[in-house]
Amino acid sequence: MEQGEAWNPTASVAHRVREVRKRRGMTAQDLADKLAEHGVPWERSTVAKLENGNRQNLTLTEWLALSVVLNVAPVHLLVPPYPSPQWDRPAGERNDPNDEAPFQVTPELATPLYRVRRFVRGSTPLPGGDRRGFYSEIPPQEFDPLVQEEVPDGPSLD
Repeated sequence: MEQGEAWNPTASVAHRVREVRKRRGMTAQDLADKLAEHGVPWERSTVAKLENGNRQNLTLTEWLALSVVLNVAPVHLLVPPYPSPQWDRPAGERNDPNDEAPFQVTPELATPLYRVRRFVRGSTPLPGGDRRGFYSEIPPQEFDPLVQEEVPDGPSLD
């Protein structure tokens, strides 16, 4: 992923799968085998196609299975954490947080990574979204702790 280029969901998952898989000491074959154990019949070549950018989409089932097998919350595969070692900085250059990097949420909407992470977690609507509608689907037992958190750009009661 080139610096300044917007992340898209599949490219993000591909980069993060490779990153987490390697950090976990797994080969592409290990990952494929574990996915198959969870009912997702991937081959090593499928893992390679994803990680090399030759696979353009994933099913929700595949995304969730990857999260289970890699033991990582789905949000951390979908939206890169910031800072991340994958920002393609030149060797020796400091890896500053890049929370303003754009993420292509839809073909017509790109917004900073930090906002997408909050959106996916259910804590903040995307810019221009209807706050009342966004928060209306949060179960009551999850809403009270959410409004008590002090998160910049987070929910407000006014």
